[in-house]
Amino acid sequence: MHTFRRRRAAFTLIELLVVIAIIAILIGLLLPAVQKVREAASRMTCQNNLKQISLAAHNYESANGWLPPGIVYTPGKAAQTSYVGTLPFLLPYLEQGNLHAGIDPTLFNLPPATVSGPWWASAYAPAQTKVKNFLCPSDPLGSEGQPVTGVFAYYYTAGTSINAASFAAPSPLGRTNYASVSGTLGATTDAYFGQWVGAYTPNSRTRIVAISDGTSNTLGFGETFGGSNPGARDYTGSWMGGSNLPTAWGLPTNAAWYTFGSAHTGAINFGYCDGSVRTIRKFSGPATDFYSPSWFVFQQAAGMRDGAVYDITAIAN
Repeated sequence: MHTFRRRRAAFTLIELLVVIAIIAILIGLLLPAVQKVREAASRMTCQNNLKQISLAAHNYESANGWLPPGIVYTPGKAAQTSYVGTLPFLLPYLEQGNLHAGIDPTLFNLPPATVSGPWWASAYAPAQTKVKNFLCPSDPLGSEGQPVTGVFAYYYTAGTSINAASFAAPSPLGRTNYASVSGTLGATTDAYFGQWVGAYTPNSRTRIVAISDGTSNTLGFGETFGGSNPGARDYTGSWMGGSNLPTAWGLPTNAAWYTFGSAHTGAINFGYCDGSVRTIRKFSGPATDFYSPSWFVFQQAAGMRDGAVYDITAIAN
């Protein structure tokens, strides 16, 4: 007696196409959710970076009596100018003591002490180190293999002109997505804009007690995209030379190298002088909306002793 076994029919082409279509639809539905989860994780990491940087500034102030400067810079005196920004001063307080020890210590001298010249003359090699705490994971140029154009920007005391210098791409310099806040135009002599001076200006030695508006009301550090967003990425910042940035040009959606900006959708993370981190929404529109209510609130948050009482929820994300 023979036993007959029924052969299983194979999938038809139409059935295979239906299965593939269903899988494609499921992937299409899941992908936005995955991207949102990934961005939420990246934003939390970015906020933690700013938290660590802000607390490092507190520890620096406890050890030295004042917060680190926005930049080491003396107009017209090249021998006393190293162009070292805020972040290198914080390296020992971010578990980067060995990296800090490899940098010529005279570069951290503030005037009238003499420095050994610009940092790229003696510290270009250590400045190539990639410091994870200085990078936002949402930045599409976050890969260490990507080229970078280093840039430093600052406001000098006696005027209101922004100054910058860059290195030709591709440059191996380690990047940063964070910069200290100089206020509207830094330590400008302008009577109007000078009311919103920030905690980090050229050669500043700001004491915590001098932040009379309160550390929980004063911005200390913020995200910087370093270039146009959206649009062509013209610059990214180097942590060795990237220093303090102004708030005068607000937070336009089309960020520039001289404004704070981020790769996050609609928001930029900021660290306050008390160590807390909050998000501020990008202003609507590609250009700065000068003297708008949002612009004024942003300037008041950046100033450390203007005495203004502001409502951060007006610009909070």
